[in-house]
Amino acid sequence: MRNHGVRRAATTFGGFALSMGLLAVVSLLAIPALIEAGGPTAWGAIATGQSVGAVAAIALYLGWGISGPASVARASDADRGREYAEALVARAVIVVPVLAATAGVTALVARTDTALAILAACSAALIGLGAGWYFIGIAAPYRMLALETVPRVVGTLVGIAAMREGAGPAAGLWGQLGGMLVGVLAPTVWICATTGGPRQWARLRRPLPQVLRHQVTGVATSITSATYTALPIVIVGLTSSAALPLFAVLDKLQKQVYVAVTPVVSLLQGWVPRAAPHELTGRVRTALRAGAAFCGVLGLGLLLATPWLVDWLGAGHFDATLLASVLVSAVVATNLFESIVSRVALVPLGQLGYVARVTAIGSIIGLVLVVPGTLIWGATGALAAMLSGLLIRVGAGLVRIARTPAPVSAAPGEIPTDVVETLEVTP
Repeated sequence: MRNHGVRRAATTFGGFALSMGLLAVVSLLAIPALIEAGGPTAWGAIATGQSVGAVAAIALYLGWGISGPASVARASDADRGREYAEALVARAVIVVPVLAATAGVTALVARTDTALAILAACSAALIGLGAGWYFIGIAAPYRMLALETVPRVVGTLVGIAAMREGAGPAAGLWGQLGGMLVGVLAPTVWICATTGGPRQWARLRRPLPQVLRHQVTGVATSITSATYTALPIVIVGLTSSAALPLFAVLDKLQKQVYVAVTPVVSLLQGWVPRAAPHELTGRVRTALRAGAAFCGVLGLGLLLATPWLVDWLGAGHFDATLLASVLVSAVVATNLFESIVSRVALVPLGQLGYVARVTAIGSIIGLVLVVPGTLIWGATGALAAMLSGLLIRVGAGLVRIARTPAPVSAAPGEIPTDVVETLEVTP
């Protein structure tokens, strides 16, 4: 029975990892195609727009990435449909103003190729309409692969093919946008067919203001983390146009590698909170040790691979120095370990409020340091500033864990521990 459970968990983990891996690979494949189609300057504008769009996507996600999976896992089919309907309606209400704000911000921060940057930003923002959180909740990775991941992959590949045939970079972005829209529509149709349909949803759905209030904490925490990931490239672009193209490649590399390895965090998120109260501290420590070892191996491997990856991603336009390679690998490894410290360790210990505060403090310090770092050392200085903010968050998190030997009840307004617990997968 134990071996059967391990196999089921491994199969589920492998399915989600496959989706994330495919998306990471096609995103990386798109980079040299975009650079060749539009040149380094256009690529810098596109990367800036995508970073702005990434923050907008978190806003559109409205915290369902945190609260949605566990709610769906515990619910009946009808209640699952209600949960998805609430998410769909809430996001439909805000999608137009969010896209308008995204376009406006992008127009302000993109110094060149503004139209391309806005298209890239809006395409990235619409990722926030995805239903991945629902499929995580019902432990259906291969359903997510078929309905959401494959359309996005196909759309990106169609865009890459068009650029290889001589089309401009806009064709690649339109391909990504089309795939994303199909990846939103197909899951919605399937969820509608399996949970009773709109009539049942309307009967159960809560008022919109109540739904939005319930999502506030998750939105705030998610946006803070996303902003720290997205803003450095905007700051670099405003601070030094010369440093932007290289930083855009290095930044995109570290983001895509991080996305590819996040199933490790998901796996540990499901394992740690299921411990009995007297075993929770031991599981947290085991997860931290295992996570640290994995992050060390990941950092070393990426250090060796970064020069080749940068040359390939940059279509031969850029070279990664040893210092740049060290910083890229350190940022990825530290970012992953910070996710383990906060989501795997601190949240089950009832410290979500502390996570939000530390994330904000570390992010502010890191972002402030990006400006002098870029002015003095260019792209590598910006990476060093990002690393400093992550190290502050990791250090503060580890100190808190050491001082929290037992689970602590969530404070009013916080998401309880069981909201982020991933339940055991079904056959």
